[in-house]
Amino acid sequence: MSHNDVPGLKDDSGRSKHNDELAMGCWAEHDDGSLIFVEGVEDGRVVYSVFDLSHEEVIEYRDSMSELGFKKAFSWASEDDDKVIDSPWIWHDKTPFPWDRVMAVGRPGGRPASADHLLSAAERVARSRKMHRRGFDYDSALVKAGTAGRRIVDKIQRALGELRR
Repeated sequence: MSHNDVPGLKDDSGRSKHNDELAMGCWAEHDDGSLIFVEGVEDGRVVYSVFDLSHEEVIEYRDSMSELGFKKAFSWASEDDDKVIDSPWIWHDKTPFPWDRVMAVGRPGGRPASADHLLSAAERVARSRKMHRRGFDYDSALVKAGTAGRRIVDKIQRALGELRR
């Protein structure tokens, strides 16, 4: 069964909304033709590939996010969320990834031959990431929170060191 929430997204009671789990092999499709393939979920991080099929050459890029950030970024938003996705991803966790759709658009083994083509591909990846990821950067927020926490611990340790002298 497909739905608009990333598998494993929790409801208010803390249970999975659809009694499913985010795992390697889950995938999603977008109405613009893009596909997401989850390559792994480990230690609270999701590694995934995005296939942008809207060009004559398939643009594929790998990325990673915190699991919570991933679930929030690629799930349909609730009415009280101010970042509602115009057209949601449709998630699948019980059917195989449609590699035939990727292969039908792209050339197997093709890579950009020149720096100009590589730059063009990088620009398309940047546009695709901007379009498909929500505005809030969950990963940066987690890093900043961790950095602030580390500074507090360092200050406490210095203060304890001063008291011992």
